[in-house]
Amino acid sequence: MTAGANGDPAELRAPAQVAVFDLDHTLTYWDTAARFFLWLLGRDPWKWALGAPVLLLLSPLALVSETRGIPVRLAVWLATFGRGEETLAVLARAHITQVSMRHGSFLRPEGRVRIEAHLSKGHTVVVATGALEILAREILDAERLTEVAVVGSSLRSRLGGLVVRRHCHGLHKIAMLQERGFAPPWAVVYSDHESDLPLLQAGTRQFIVNAKPQTVIRLLALLGPSATAVTWR
Repeated sequence: MTAGANGDPAELRAPAQVAVFDLDHTLTYWDTAARFFLWLLGRDPWKWALGAPVLLLLSPLALVSETRGIPVRLAVWLATFGRGEETLAVLARAHITQVSMRHGSFLRPEGRVRIEAHLSKGHTVVVATGALEILAREILDAERLTEVAVVGSSLRSRLGGLVVRRHCHGLHKIAMLQERGFAPPWAVVYSDHESDLPLLQAGTRQFIVNAKPQTVIRLLALLGPSATAVTWR
């Protein structure tokens, strides 16, 4: 099914199992982790002064998938330098409050409606995201979606800053979901990105949300009639 419609929640009559949602650009309008770490950098002007020239120098690496993580890891380490893991929840909460005051909800209204539709049917809803788990948890709590489970990335201390402990991305999402008791197959999976192809393939039904046109074409071809492309505003 290759509809461009938004998909009526009344369609969701799959068994009361698990609905898995990606977060960034699926439920949200932006990359939540990138926005959070840029906000952290902005709190310390000296970090901008030190990091901007280095990150600019490394920016070509971001254009190649094999080296894209290098400037990202450096930016995360610099943004968190001088801060411990125990402060992240407090900082995430402050960031969410500030963004919400300026822009309102983090979540797309139609994404929220879909989550609530699943919950009303007794489905288990879990967000599986490459963003920090603690950040995603704070966002959902602020949105009063405390029933939704979260599986996300984590950080660890290194050389005065924080670096990735586990990145909930690609195939790792499936392994991390299994570890937390959400074993596939899942009733429904929602994502905007090709990196989630393994996740989508483990769903009985798939919704490709707000993806780029070429991504929609490729994913629909790979997933077949169980997949639907939707646009959420």
